[in-house]
Amino acid sequence: MAAYTDIKVGKYEDDMIPKLAIHAFHDAFQKAITRSSVVYAKAEQLVERDIHGNETVLQDLSHAYVDVGVLPTLTRKKKHATV
Repeated sequence: MAAYTDIKVGKYEDDMIPKLAIHAFHDAFQKAITRSSVVYAKAEQLVERDIHGNETVLQDLSHAYVDVGVLPTLTRKKKHATV
């Protein structure tokens, strides 16, 4: 049986969630790179960083990036008034 807590938060707390998530990820990444080698994307390249800070480019990822102007646009349906 899953248990959960329903927490009521205000607009300020709700706006802070993404910022707190970024800080938490940054802290976790900093801890990870001090303990083992880490593979991540940087400047359109797949990079491996070892414990000593040496970076090795594993693969070019520039072909995987898409210009935002190329993506299809989403259109919204007009709401029809009900009679």
